[in-house]
Amino acid sequence: MTTWRWIAAILALTQLAAPFVTQAVAGDFLESGATNAALITPAGYAFSLWGLITVLSAATMLAVLRFGLGAWWETRVLVDASVVFAGFSVWLLVAAQGWLWVSVAVFALMVSALSHIMRLLVRRSHDLTCARWLAVLATATFGLYLGWSSIAVFANVAAALIDSGVPATAVWWQLAVLVAAAAFAVGLARMLRGTPAYVAGVLWALVAIAIGAAQRGSAVLATTAMLAAALVLVAAVTAMHRRRV
Repeated sequence: MTTWRWIAAILALTQLAAPFVTQAVAGDFLESGATNAALITPAGYAFSLWGLITVLSAATMLAVLRFGLGAWWETRVLVDASVVFAGFSVWLLVAAQGWLWVSVAVFALMVSALSHIMRLLVRRSHDLTCARWLAVLATATFGLYLGWSSIAVFANVAAALIDSGVPATAVWWQLAVLVAAAAFAVGLARMLRGTPAYVAGVLWALVAIAIGAAQRGSAVLATTAMLAAALVLVAAVTAMHRRRV
């Protein structure tokens, strides 16, 4: 277990440097090409959330390295976290190279690993013997990470489709992608019992998509994104209420 704590901590720290390395090699690829052509691309300010996520990831893993989570499934979390942190750096590199379907696959793997981590932290929280602050920190960190990623992966699908020749200005297929993203987010919100950090990450992404769509002149997609955010919020509140009953 100690070995995996070190691996996860080191990989979490590499996330802090990965964006700077990628930008030095490939420039700011998020501002050009298919990665920024979709009508459902989040407004530019939204990507600043990556900075908070990577800092929280590093802080969480250093705390886990020092104190541990104390649950019998801790190694599972550490392995999944290592996949996520390594995946972040790989995703930046492949996306910068324009290998967009590969980037979708990497992002999907990250979301899968994050979902497993959060399922353990939320639904088996009674197994944790670590300090309360560490449990809250870990849940907040991975919840925010999953919330943003669970929507961003669909934005990556949109970019890959555009790169494959699908019209970037067509609303119908992007509406379908957005509805799928909303359905996925609602399902996760229910599974994770309305965990606030997860919901915050989702709302951040969906509101940014609404603003981005409005800036690109699509009132339909902007309105849909806001409705999706409302549905996720309702699902989260309902799940929290059921948990307390």
